[in-house]
Amino acid sequence: MGKVNKHKVMRDWVNGFLEDNDLYFESTDAYPGVRTLVPNYGDYVNKTDILGNKYKSYSFVFIGYETIDVGTSDVNLTNMEIFDAFNEWLEEQKELKNFPDFGDKCRDYDIIILQNMANLATIASDNLAKYMLGARIDYIEED
Repeated sequence: MGKVNKHKVMRDWVNGFLEDNDLYFESTDAYPGVRTLVPNYGDYVNKTDILGNKYKSYSFVFIGYETIDVGTSDVNLTNMEIFDAFNEWLEEQKELKNFPDFGDKCRDYDIIILQNMANLATIASDNLAKYMLGARIDYIEED
């Protein structure tokens, strides 16, 4: 396998979570049901061992937009369930050892969930909320 586009691999892997939504990469128009994958860093070297193996991380934020209710309905509770389901999916992928494939030289993957629930990042004047949930894939890349 030649050089792997880790961003594409991640987009395709996370898209496996979505049933009826398309996953955008980095940016999109904001409307209910939209999901976006935004990498924080895509190939960060945490350390290198004496053999030249690189301990790397791919950190990302899973972003979604949903309409919220400023009243007392259960809409906001349902919104949180959507993002809780993503964390559950990540845990399941970790248990199944179903990791994104960054190529032949990469091994020993791990999924690190950085938040136990999504942050409510912004609320627009039309009651459109932006939710953000961070995670990280750790792995070793052989020299």
